[in-house]
Amino acid sequence: MMSLNRSFFVVFLIVATELIGFGLIIPVLPQLASQFYIDHFSLGILMSAFSFAQFIAAPILGHLSDIYGRKSILILSKCGTVLSYLVLAYAHNFWLFLLARLLDGFTGGNIAVARAYISDITTKETRSRGMAVIGMSFGLGFVLGPAIGGFLHNDVNGQFVTSLVAASLSLLAIVFTFFLLEEPQKKKHVSKKSSGFFKQLMSIQNRMIVGVCGIYFVYMIIFSGFEVTFSVFTDHMYNYSTKQNSFLFMYLGIIAILVQGIFMRKSFSSLGFLVFLGCGLLSIGFFGMFISSSTTLLLVFLTFVAVGFSFVNTFLPSLYSLYLSESNRGVALGIYESIGSICRMIGPIIAYLVAFDLLRYEYLAFSCTVFVLGCVAWGMVLKDRSLVNQ
Repeated sequence: MMSLNRSFFVVFLIVATELIGFGLIIPVLPQLASQFYIDHFSLGILMSAFSFAQFIAAPILGHLSDIYGRKSILILSKCGTVLSYLVLAYAHNFWLFLLARLLDGFTGGNIAVARAYISDITTKETRSRGMAVIGMSFGLGFVLGPAIGGFLHNDVNGQFVTSLVAASLSLLAIVFTFFLLEEPQKKKHVSKKSSGFFKQLMSIQNRMIVGVCGIYFVYMIIFSGFEVTFSVFTDHMYNYSTKQNSFLFMYLGIIAILVQGIFMRKSFSSLGFLVFLGCGLLSIGFFGMFISSSTTLLLVFLTFVAVGFSFVNTFLPSLYSLYLSESNRGVALGIYESIGSICRMIGPIIAYLVAFDLLRYEYLAFSCTVFVLGCVAWGMVLKDRSLVNQ
C-alpha cells in the first residue's frame, strides 16, 4: 500500500491541475468573447456553464466511483478535461466555446471523487490532513491559474497556447494517477451490483448530513458573494484599481495556501469546534472590513478572512465525511460539491442585487451570518452524541 503522503501528492496534483486549468481560462474568456463577437448575455452563459455542468455531474461521478472505483473514474474524468481544452483551443464560435465549458464542467465533478478517495484512505484523525490537501489545491489553482492565463494570452496565439497548457497539465495528472495512485483497499472489491443512482440519492437522509449541507449552502452563498463584490467594495471604499485588487486576491490565496500547508502536517479531531472557530475568524474579518478605513486595517482583517476560509474549507467537508457510509460516500460527496456549484451560480446574482445599495453593510450581514453558522455547526455536533468529541 502506497504511503499516505504519496497519495496526498497525487490527489493534490489532480485537483490543482483541474483548478489551475479552470483559472487559466477565466481571464481569457471575456477577450475571446470580444474577439468572436459574443454578446454579454452569451458570455454570462459561458461563465456559468462550468458550474451548471458540475452541479449535475458531481453526484453522478461520485456514484460511478462508488461502483467502479475511484481511480478509474478520476482517470476517465481527466481525459474528458483534456478533450474540453482541445475543443477550446480550436473553438471559433459560441457553440464550440459552450461545448468546451460544459465538457470541462461535467468532468470537473471529479473533485467529489477526489474527496471520496481522501475519505477512503484516511481515518477520522487524519481526515482533515487530506481535506487540507484539496483546500491547498484550490488556493494554488486560484492564485496561479489567472496569473498564468493572463500572461499566456498576451501571446499572438493566446487562445491555442493557453488551452494547450491547460490540456498538458491535465495530461500530466492522468500520467501520475495511472502510475502512482492505487485504488483504496475499500474499493478494490466493490460490487458492480450497487444500488441505482436515485436509490442511493434517496438513502441519504441522515439529519446531520442534511444539516451540514444546509450550513455549506449558506456559507457558499456568502463565499461566492464575497468573491464577486469584493472589487466593488474596494473600488467604492478605497478607490482601488484592477491591479490593486488582483494583488489583494493573490494575498488571500497565498495566506490560504500557507494555512492549508500547516493543516496538512497535523491531525485534528475536534472538527465541530474548528468549523466554529473558522466561522468566528470570518465573522471578525467581515466585521473589521465593515468598520475599517485604512489599507493597513483592511489587510489585517483580510488575513482573518483568509484564515477563516481555510478553516471552514478544510474542516466542514471533513466533518461531513464522518457521517457517510462507505457504500454511498461518492454520491454523498458529489451532492456536497453540487451545492458548491449551484451556489457559485446564484450567489453572485444575489450579491450583485444588494451590493450597490448596501455596499459595506453587506459585510456586516456576512459577519453576523457566518457567526450563526459556526454556532449551529458546533451545536449540531455537541447534540449528536456519536460524535461528541468531534
